[in-house]
Amino acid sequence: MMTFDLIFEQLTGNAPFPWQQALYERFIGNQPGGIPASCNLPTGLGKTSVVAIWLIALATHPDRIPRRLVYVVNRRTVVDQTSDEVEKYRNALISKPSLKDVRDRLGTLCAMSLGDARTSSPLALSTLRGQYADNREWSADPARPSVIVGTVDMIGSRLLFSGYGVGVKSKPLHAGFLGQDVLLIHDEAHLEPAFQELIVSIEDQQRDHEAVIPWRKLRVMELSATSRGIGEVFSLTDEDRANSEVVKRIEAKKLLALHMLEDEKKLAETITRLAKGDHTPDRAVLVFVRKVDDVEKIVNLLPKGTAQQLTGTLRGLERDRMADPRSEDGCPIFARFLKPPKPDAAESDQWKVKPQSGTVYLVCTSAGEVGVNISADHMVCDLSTFESMAQRFGRVNRFGERNDTQIHVVHPEEFDEEDEFDRRRSRTLTLLHNLNGDGSPKALGGLDLQERLAAFAPKPTTLSTSSILFDAWALTTIRDRLPGRPPVEPYLHGISDWQPPETHVAWREEVDVITGDLLNQYTSDDLQELLEDYPLKAHELLRDNSSRVFDRLKKLKAKPECPVWLVAKDGAVKVATLKDIIDAGKDQLSFMTVVLPPSAGGLAGGLLNPASALANDVANEFYDERQRQRRIRLRENDSRLNEVSKTMRLIRTIDLTASFDET
Repeated sequence: MMTFDLIFEQLTGNAPFPWQQALYERFIGNQPGGIPASCNLPTGLGKTSVVAIWLIALATHPDRIPRRLVYVVNRRTVVDQTSDEVEKYRNALISKPSLKDVRDRLGTLCAMSLGDARTSSPLALSTLRGQYADNREWSADPARPSVIVGTVDMIGSRLLFSGYGVGVKSKPLHAGFLGQDVLLIHDEAHLEPAFQELIVSIEDQQRDHEAVIPWRKLRVMELSATSRGIGEVFSLTDEDRANSEVVKRIEAKKLLALHMLEDEKKLAETITRLAKGDHTPDRAVLVFVRKVDDVEKIVNLLPKGTAQQLTGTLRGLERDRMADPRSEDGCPIFARFLKPPKPDAAESDQWKVKPQSGTVYLVCTSAGEVGVNISADHMVCDLSTFESMAQRFGRVNRFGERNDTQIHVVHPEEFDEEDEFDRRRSRTLTLLHNLNGDGSPKALGGLDLQERLAAFAPKPTTLSTSSILFDAWALTTIRDRLPGRPPVEPYLHGISDWQPPETHVAWREEVDVITGDLLNQYTSDDLQELLEDYPLKAHELLRDNSSRVFDRLKKLKAKPECPVWLVAKDGAVKVATLKDIIDAGKDQLSFMTVVLPPSAGGLAGGLLNPASALANDVANEFYDERQRQRRIRLRENDSRLNEVSKTMRLIRTIDLTASFDET
């Protein structure tokens, strides 16, 4: 069998860095310490390749490596990007003769036949959000090597027997498959400290019950460029620091300038002026601000047609399309910030979008800070906490290919010392001054560790778990509220005083259809079951803080009697009207999903916009990795019904003429 470095290059298309070889040796037990609990690696050095490292280790030493890898990320766009990377590994296993030995070894681990080796990969890939439907490859054959990629909510809720959008019968299955014989990689773990503590507590619970759980258990590894981790942390090796490509990236030139803002009301104008400043022509400029309102102001102030915004408030469908240059709906401006595919890349990886020429701007909130593999020529931003600033710096001159990159940071003149978040920002500003104009990863990493940690955003309050609590969540056959079984949301994200509650919004035709006498025949449980059969998916949802959602719902042009469904995190559905929602106040919307009928309008460019009379239901636009439609709703007389029945099965029928007297 080939050596690690040769297999790695065949899988990924790149020769391994020394740290990747060293991590492989840790995985297979040739170096002390085993699989590390924490990996702290500078941005731009291929952290996602831990999936390839795990895969090679599984092929060469299956007795030492968990059969499944679960990759958890905080951002939805990154889920799809990670899935794309793993898909390349799958295709390489099939298409490259040099990897036949690896493919065969992985194939022997499967319990079920894969069929034609020329078209079937022994590596299953399932994505629990976004572009790909859950193809259930990971759960069809428990023995098959699998990569499951998902968000904190999608993975975390399943681990706690409460999978969002998962039917009652499937919840234990998902919890078992994700919690046993698994290496769970928590990417950018500093963003979700509560989830990190939760998965470590699950790992500890399993270890405490070693005698009664003899099979392979959960292994947790956090992955971050700005780790909060304590204790032994895996990082760059001495060989890395002598590697020319690594040195090029960690010493990438980034000239840092700090600008004091005397009037905070002029933040948007100041950042716009700096973004349009005297730089090199034809540049790709990245702008970061903490507030969505500032994003909108800056986009309006920049030259028309040159700016694209990237915020967490975009509906999933529009966000995914914008960030994918392989799609005809991809954004030409966003493509300027991406690394183009290699000339010999597969046809499926070639771009259908031509990057926009001239100077362009990508204006982001924190949605653009993490994981998204973008690289700008210059950057302008406001001041956030240290871990956020480090991530922002990592999105500019990411590969060290420029020597003229500038970073401009606008900061307030004074800070509110009574506010904990503001105190952390003040400490961050002190650290930025200590950089003496050098914003490179090497300079950031050279700052005092304790001072960096003190400048991180405040950790949310995390809730402790116990075996009794896990047992309560595991009682999935009891659907009513159960004493001692709290909602899982606070355990996934913690409780934070400085982060406002959020609300999701979607549009569904059923809200307009199931009304009047027909609605009288539906209980809350019936509506919950309907949404379990045809669940709300991430591509249908937009997210914003609850206060902004409430203010925009108040301004909708829809009539007060417009029907609305309120969906709680546990799936419970409450039917109301728009007037009911407004009268109840914004607190009712905290951590809820508001489902509107398309007739209510309120959607423009993927954003919640009360001035728009338009909105569309995109529930049917759900595809697998081969771009095959995975679900559809049809009227009984639809001409497509017979053809669709050949590839899909009927899940539910809604009888629009039913009454209580009919059987």
